[in-house]
Amino acid sequence: MKVGPNMNAPLQNKYRDGTYYAETYLPSPMDLPTSTRWMQNYFRVVQRLFPTLDSYRKRSVLEIGSSFGGFVNLLNQRNFTNVTAADLTPLLFPKQLPNRFLTIDLLATAPLTDTFDLVFAFDVLEHINDSSAVAARIRQLLKPGGVFVFCVPYPYKKHLLDNYHTNMQYPPHYTNLFRSHGFDLLGMETSSFVPYVWRLGLPMDLRFAIPNKYFITEVFFAFRSPAEVNGE
Repeated sequence: MKVGPNMNAPLQNKYRDGTYYAETYLPSPMDLPTSTRWMQNYFRVVQRLFPTLDSYRKRSVLEIGSSFGGFVNLLNQRNFTNVTAADLTPLLFPKQLPNRFLTIDLLATAPLTDTFDLVFAFDVLEHINDSSAVAARIRQLLKPGGVFVFCVPYPYKKHLLDNYHTNMQYPPHYTNLFRSHGFDLLGMETSSFVPYVWRLGLPMDLRFAIPNKYFITEVFFAFRSPAEVNGE
């Protein structure tokens, strides 16, 4: 069930030309240490959802929507040696991080030259109206049998009021979507993050939805792509 409006061309252009990032993030910029502390919340959930994560330390990993680089930094700190960052623009990504950066538009149709064993995307899919095109593109980015781990905000009032959240969906949408593209569901989890304590480097989450403006509730998914064929 779709509960957000369709994305229009002017909004899509704001992502591509960097206006979205300037409007949303640059007035109160987040530095790498702060981003890293926040992404510890996500990393904590990912480790529960995908317990074999550490086995990918020497395999190819991509994060789509890397933003201020906090999650990439956490992977670097945990000795992941082949991590690539990606976003629509390098405007926010910290120059001090040594990782390769790719400009990736999930709605583009140009052929992809890189594939990965593991792809992450946190708080990305709710910004893109064409869910089926995104699922097809993710499948192209993954090596056969590769894993896609992502999260989206739970569609309650706080997130629905965000003008950039143009494709808010309930969890069954994603299970049905990726299964229709040949993926297997490895797991899913809803987590609500406790405010403020993360700034002290103390990640804390509750494993249920809290429809309250002071909490951030996310739904995390892990899917495995088909082993025999890569791409649509």
